[in-house]
Amino acid sequence: MVNHTYEYFAEKVGEGEPVIFLPAGGFSGNEGLNIAEYIQDKFETHMIDLPGIGRSSGISGKVTPIVLADWVKEYMDRRKMKKAVVSGHSLGGAVALAFARHYPERVRTLVLLDQGHKPFPKVPTSEFGIFAYAFPLLNLGVKLFGERLLKRLATFFKGSGDGDFDRQVADFCAHVSIEETRYVRTALRSQTEFSARGLNLMFGYYNLDIPGLLKKITVPTHVYYATFTDLDDKEQRKTERYLKKLRKRHLPVTWHAVEGGHFVHWNEDFSLKSVKEVLTFHQEEREK
Repeated sequence: MVNHTYEYFAEKVGEGEPVIFLPAGGFSGNEGLNIAEYIQDKFETHMIDLPGIGRSSGISGKVTPIVLADWVKEYMDRRKMKKAVVSGHSLGGAVALAFARHYPERVRTLVLLDQGHKPFPKVPTSEFGIFAYAFPLLNLGVKLFGERLLKRLATFFKGSGDGDFDRQVADFCAHVSIEETRYVRTALRSQTEFSARGLNLMFGYYNLDIPGLLKKITVPTHVYYATFTDLDDKEQRKTERYLKKLRKRHLPVTWHAVEGGHFVHWNEDFSLKSVKEVLTFHQEEREK
């Protein structure tokens, strides 16, 4: 097996038992700042930039669940973390899920934010707009031509660097149906562009069997999922359909419905108190 040495960028908040937070694609680790600050009296949260998206170095070659798992493991090994709470939103949740699947002995509790219960769409319009219709063909191209194609694609994701930030925040909040907060502003100000290796991660994510990974999970898991009620009827039905299938299985998963859209941890219905209680409960159970 090839040994990789990655460079990681992480912001740390709080003191106590370690928590790893992994963000959605396009965001820096501080997307999880509202959670980190809420639990900082009992937990030290490591908000890590994803590989190739932000200030962490990227992954070369094929991105598979074990490659993602090893990326998280290397971070923990370097910091001599035997075990941690592992959490993530969207793409970051998929990385967290892969790690929990392959290294369950290193995960105390897994917290997934709108992740794990349904597959990533084959035409991800909500993430990439009209560009998403080319994804199936581009995915094939990346498999054939690798980094040569990824470097060309990366030029399409370069931002202009100008524009009214307040307007960008307002448009984003309106688009995903959330209220503007300082946490949203901080995360949006820290948004990152997709490098070639960041896109490599994105296409790796595109090919993951997300529900398949969840079905093999063995650690205590909490999934906070968006209901999309009154926001997106199609996505609401899709969510309900996949949840119905998963609930029939005897998985170590507790399901938490959050009224609203994909950015569950920024939705008004999301309970930070619930997350802290979940983590503290498992902490106390372990200490008995």
